[in-house]
Formats: sequence, structure tokens, C-alpha cells
Amino acid sequence: MKILAASICALALLSPAASAVELGVHVLGVGVGAHVGSHGVGAGAHVGGVGAGADVDRHGVGAGGHVGHVVGTGARVGDRGVHTGAHVGPVGAGGGLDRHGVGAGTHVGSVGAGANVGDHCRQRDDRGRCN
Repeated sequence: MKILAASICALALLSPAASAVELGVHVLGVGVGAHVGSHGVGAGAHVGGVGAGADVDRHGVGAGGHVGHVVGTGARVGDRGVHTGAHVGPVGAGGGLDRHGVGAGTHVGSVGAGANVGDHCRQRDDRGRCN
């Protein structure tokens, strides 16, 4: 799957109309896709409810995976620093390192807790980003 997604992404990059190209294949619950547009380059694949994706855009580099709507993980490196996060249903945890310092947070549903070490950030969201 990863090779197929990478191949489709490479084809999208080589296209003459690379300003807004989208390619996708979906057969019986299995899908791969890639796009090149004004927001960057992205590629993804899924088998039923299990999926993974990655993107490169003006905000940095991101990658993520999920199993159905229940278990998810993600990471991003961008102009605001490095962030990671994971969740199982409504329960999640995350951490971040950016120009405002270091942050970590957790949440269960809409109830959350966080901590940070940094300049002026008073509160962090569930991904560790400064609010």
C-alpha cells in the first residue's frame, strides 16, 4: 500500500498541472490517494477503517494513522515546533515543543489537564499546543 501511495504521489508531482492535482483509487474498502494543491502535498491509504496518511505543506510535515474512529496517532513538525498526540475514542494525550516552550496534556472527553514549561503560555490543549 505504501509503495502504491508513494507511486501515485510521485505521479502527481510530475504532472504538468501540479497546482491542483488529485488522484485516488477506491476498490471494495481499500483506497489510496494523493494530492498536490495550494496547501501542499499529501498522500494516504486505507483498508476498511484502518488508515495512514502524510502531508507536507506550508505549516510543516505531518503524519498520522488511525484504526476506525477509535484509535489514532499523529505527529507534526512545523513552523510552530514539534507536536505528537494519540487518542483512543474520547481519551487522548499529547505533547509539544515549540517557541513557547514545552507542553503536555491529556483529556477524557471534554475534561482535560495540562502542564507546560515556557515563556508566556498559560494553557495547552490536548495536543500540547499553546492556547
